[in-house]
Amino acid sequence: MNTLRRISIASLILGLASLAGCAAQGGQPDARTTQAAQDDISALHNQYLKAFNAKDAAGIAATYTTDAILMPPNYPSVKTAIAIETYERQELQPPVSGLLLNVAETVVTGSDTAYSSGYYTLLGDNNSTLDHGKFLEVLKHTEQGWKIHRDSYNSDGPATPAPAAATH
Repeated sequence: MNTLRRISIASLILGLASLAGCAAQGGQPDARTTQAAQDDISALHNQYLKAFNAKDAAGIAATYTTDAILMPPNYPSVKTAIAIETYERQELQPPVSGLLLNVAETVVTGSDTAYSSGYYTLLGDNNSTLDHGKFLEVLKHTEQGWKIHRDSYNSDGPATPAPAAATH
């Protein structure tokens, strides 16, 4: 085998080994790390539920990153945890009495990112159902632990028709 060919093969092997090392460092977390992240995210969802059912807007906002974006239906995006606290304070008014949350899936996509999806039921007086629908969240691992970074939810209820145009 000539020298040029040996150098090419050696370079190829070194390049592949470098790529494998990079993939191992920035790739998927191992099963233990994934399970720990899923457990922490489950605890975050429980913290969110506890705050919501206590009508604690500040507690809800504490489950979001400082630069979070909440995307509620039929409403402009709510940007930052401070704005989310204000929004939630308005949303927690009667007849809202509580929330049920069914997290169907949490997928850890890296060492500091994950997503969750599932279903919600918004409760009113006497545990009546005010609304139900689905949600999708992007979560981020911060210095304070896992937090909701992007949050979107949609009602399964019928759309409210637009008001009729005024006629003269």
